[in-house]
Amino acid sequence: MSRKLTYDTWLFGAAMLIVVVGLVMIYSASAIITLQKVGADKPYYFMTRQCIWLIAGGAVMMLLMHIDTRLLQHPRVIATVLGGVICGLVLALFQAPINGTHRWIVFPHLFQVQPSELAKPAVILFLAWFLARREEKVNELTTTLLPLGLILATVAALILLEPDFGTASTIMLVAAAMIFAAGIAWRYILLFGMTLIPAAGALAWSAAYRRDRLFTFLNPEADPLGKGFQALQSLIALGTGGFRGLGIGNGRQKLFFLPEPHTDFIFSIIGEELGFVGAIALIGLFAFVVWRGFRIARFSQHRFEFYAALGFTLLIAVQALVNVSVALCLLPTKGLPLPLVSYGGSSLITSMIAVGVLLNLSQQSG
Repeated sequence: MSRKLTYDTWLFGAAMLIVVVGLVMIYSASAIITLQKVGADKPYYFMTRQCIWLIAGGAVMMLLMHIDTRLLQHPRVIATVLGGVICGLVLALFQAPINGTHRWIVFPHLFQVQPSELAKPAVILFLAWFLARREEKVNELTTTLLPLGLILATVAALILLEPDFGTASTIMLVAAAMIFAAGIAWRYILLFGMTLIPAAGALAWSAAYRRDRLFTFLNPEADPLGKGFQALQSLIALGTGGFRGLGIGNGRQKLFFLPEPHTDFIFSIIGEELGFVGAIALIGLFAFVVWRGFRIARFSQHRFEFYAALGFTLLIAVQALVNVSVALCLLPTKGLPLPLVSYGGSSLITSMIAVGVLLNLSQQSG
């Protein structure tokens, strides 16, 4: 008798619970900002927009849950998705800057899309397809590593031009882990490490704002009302929350103290309002999702499914780890959102894509 295919309901439940926490905390964290930027007549502005993106992301997730995995790895599909993302990244560079960066394609009076976010699933699907086909020849320099490096370098370079060092670093880190899992030889690991690490360091040092972030990370107290303001206010929020928190809606750091409380620093508001208990519970949910993702990868019956599950799981894990670490001042300030939680349509769509693919692959694993 054939085995009945079922989705990982535990993964689905945990991911949706994280989404619900995100919606509640977006409303709580953005209430005061809404009054300032939108007006008192639209108190649910940010949460409403997030719900709209959630509906769109949910539709994409449901589609990916039921789509045949053979279509996900079809060369024409891979080429279309990756080519579309690269075109989007180029187009974004010619858009009017927002906050000094060219990260968005704006559709006036409708919405705006961040192509660099959509580049994450596109690169992961491309790598899963490419590595599954070239796994036995992964150490061939001219036929495997150089073409692979060219594609990754193109995507990373376009994202760096926006500029968005954090997103480019995330994509490269996930890609490196997937290539490592394919069995790349240690000599190439050492070679690329000796080349890319100094290059990344030089790139980080080349921009004044990146140098400022590094120096601020090392000593935020040196400029508490300027460059170190975000880091110190984040720590104050987390410390004020204590063990049980101040209660939802009762946080004080969102009252124009902590910049971007509903996006990059939403974890700080969670720590302040839900306390240590709430923060640890959310981290536990992320850890559970990551464990289920790695479990899907482990029991995958085909190599494409293994690499895709590994890549999307790492994407969620890396972003969550970096966002929480930034809130705790364990890493320099980066603009990486907290997956499924932070406000932002492109980020939410990307996270829902990751969950949808993982749920699809979960029914294929043995």
